[in-house]
Amino acid sequence: MINFKGAIYKVPTLDMSQDPACPPERQPSDAFVMKNGALANVFVYVKEGLPQGRFAPPSEAVVLDQKGCRYSPHVMGIMAGQQFKVLNSDFAQHNVHPMPANNSQWNETQMPMGQPIIKTFAHPEMMVPIQCNQHPWMRAYVSVMSHPYFAVSAADGSFTIKNLPPGDYTIAAVHEKFGEQTMKVKVGPKATAKVEFIFAQGQL
Repeated sequence: MINFKGAIYKVPTLDMSQDPACPPERQPSDAFVMKNGALANVFVYVKEGLPQGRFAPPSEAVVLDQKGCRYSPHVMGIMAGQQFKVLNSDFAQHNVHPMPANNSQWNETQMPMGQPIIKTFAHPEMMVPIQCNQHPWMRAYVSVMSHPYFAVSAADGSFTIKNLPPGDYTIAAVHEKFGEQTMKVKVGPKATAKVEFIFAQGQL
């Protein structure tokens, strides 16, 4: 579970009115999504404790869509070598531009309702920002992992890392504004371990 503690005095909103194909009203930012104290869009992963070895990436693609002139999902994980498919479900033209440090950059225009862009990330890298050069408010984050043990917190703050073998682990939770927290956890055979991260910040 991911929770937030503290007063938020100002949650930013997004002005998309410069493009008539985008929503005319101001929209809430994806940078801080909280309801009833639960914090969404936190990337959670196993940082330490996994046995040595290589994990094969899944055959199915991870999908990033563009809907209402914003990226969906806002935070996501993918394994190195797994297909990354970018869709454009908008009537607006977009320009998809990941900005990694350890992987190759690319920058491609995608027409309204256009063909998918399919790429891969070769190397692990945390919280790679993706922006649209035509709509500066559009931003998403993808974490490229060497293993499949990761998740993103939902609207109720919950997350599940499935099929983790028994062992002692360091679990990390990363938020784009509030940084990273870590916690030790022991997973027993056929057992479910529960962890709670609490982020706090006076003001965005």
